[in-house]
Amino acid sequence: MLPLLAKVLKVLNSEASPWQIGWAIALGLFVGILPFGLLTLLIVLLVCLLTINLTTFILVWGLTEGLMLLFAYPLEQLTWQYAQNDTLLTWLAETETLQLLHLHHTLTLGAFVLGALLLVPVAWLSKVLVQQYRYRIMTNVEKWKLTQMLKASKLFALYEKLN
Repeated sequence: MLPLLAKVLKVLNSEASPWQIGWAIALGLFVGILPFGLLTLLIVLLVCLLTINLTTFILVWGLTEGLMLLFAYPLEQLTWQYAQNDTLLTWLAETETLQLLHLHHTLTLGAFVLGALLLVPVAWLSKVLVQQYRYRIMTNVEKWKLTQMLKASKLFALYEKLN
């Protein structure tokens, strides 16, 4: 647990843009919500083409994937309740591209819609939270005498050299 926390703090304290971290969180959430399939692989390909923080993306993907074990059934029931439109069901079942992406399955369709709705707000909120962390918390911690003493030590220099 401590190495994971250290990696998160390292990402937050890094020179990465808040937008890079925000989009990593949003896309990790989106991929984590989706059941694994071609749609997931397409989003991972998009992530590889974008300049985002991969550590954050993978961490959020894993955490969200674990949470979806709890929320998959309610999401599927909710999608089933609202997707009872004959035109929509026919269109999803007869379009080959949508079948290939498995959007004719209620869980995949519900997860895709939920992920698409949450994508931009989560990216923006994450960006704002990273900026607030860097402005309020990180600057105050760096002013502490203990932090300055630790940064001046040989152990910290060795740690920086290894990273």
